Amino acid sequence: MTYFIYSLTGSLCSYFSCVNLLPYKFSAVKRCLLFFYIFITVYFFNKTFGQTSTFLTYGGILLFTFYFSKYDFFSLSCNLFGYLYAVTLNYVIMWLTGSLLKMNMVELLSHSELTIAFSCIYCLFCGSTTKLLGWFLHMKLNLSQYLANRHLVKTIFIDLFLLVFFYIFNFSYGERLGYNYGVIALNGIIFLLLFAITVFLMYSIYKITVAEQAYKHRMAQFENLRLYTDRLEESYGVMRKFKHDYINILSTLSGYINEKDMEGLKEYYGDRILPISHAFTESDTKLGALSNIKNTALKSLLSSKFIYTMEIGIQAEIELTEPIDKLFIDSLDLSRIIGIFLDNAIEAAMETAERELRFCMFYKENDLYLIIRNTALPPAHAITDLNNQGVSTKGENRGVGLFNVVMILKNYENAIWNTTYEEPYFTQELILMHNGS
Repeated sequence: MTYFIYSLTGSLCSYFSCVNLLPYKFSAVKRCLLFFYIFITVYFFNKTFGQTSTFLTYGGILLFTFYFSKYDFFSLSCNLFGYLYAVTLNYVIMWLTGSLLKMNMVELLSHSELTIAFSCIYCLFCGSTTKLLGWFLHMKLNLSQYLANRHLVKTIFIDLFLLVFFYIFNFSYGERLGYNYGVIALNGIIFLLLFAITVFLMYSIYKITVAEQAYKHRMAQFENLRLYTDRLEESYGVMRKFKHDYINILSTLSGYINEKDMEGLKEYYGDRILPISHAFTESDTKLGALSNIKNTALKSLLSSKFIYTMEIGIQAEIELTEPIDKLFIDSLDLSRIIGIFLDNAIEAAMETAERELRFCMFYKENDLYLIIRNTALPPAHAITDLNNQGVSTKGENRGVGLFNVVMILKNYENAIWNTTYEEPYFTQELILMHNGS
């Protein structure tokens, strides 16, 4: 009975350290299969092979995760980090328990009642703390948002994999050689230090990556603002030219009218007035609606995107019938979301014969509605799967954009995001509620 409880709690801890630290949830079936595999390997192989069976358990966990997460190395890295955290927590709790009871590890594990009590307490601590840690890493820090570089993620995975491998190898080999408590404790301290160094290095990488992405976002905003300013200067130049010619145009027209020279008036209108009117293009009229966007960074982003859209021949419609001043979300986050939506919409519209894109922002019952609709080919994946990391209709190593939107919106309880496809239109609808309800 003691061994069964010990195996069950150990399996639960391995399961918690795996599942709770993943960037997204597995389905119930996948979670059940994973736990069943962990328990089978722990219960049937640990008694015979000892610590060596950990290779089989965690090797299988990595393979399961690799397959279930569709070959995502970030999820594998979370698994490995979870294992290191669980072992570290085990040592800390065991050390505290031994200090309180004035017993070493061998003495503690020789009492079945104490072993059961310790296993249950450790299991509760492991489950609750890994859940909290997973929330902190993915909801608070949004790690996947900043670790989008696959080469960097693979490097982190290799580092964690080697550390876990030598960690398990040391204990399994030491178990065979009959290491005493002092040697095991010393090895534990060494690996705790290595784990602390790994955490520090990963935190440093995170901080550097956050700073780098913040710099890139600022540069992108400056570039959008520059394009917007250039467009304003161009429109202002056209207006000045038209203003300069306005009096002369009226004087010439009045001369033709006074002389009742209708043929000359038609010819003058076709040769002189029409070319000037072409300066006021349809794009200027559409972009003029962006004056209702009161946030400068968002306005410059939209301007640059729609200028590019019109240059490549997409029929764009912009509906902004009222001033948009209250966003109910951080302006940088909203700019990033809209940028991702528009990039996807432009790319999808270019693949269709209609090439249509419609952008609309308005208030309804004090809530802000954002709707982007574009022509698109039927998606190869289910709509609900498009938000997962690595899932894309654009080829390999894509599908990061919408997953980043998921990560951003996790910080906002007042956001509702709907995605629909009704041939041939793909629609993204984002509702930002003013009261957070």
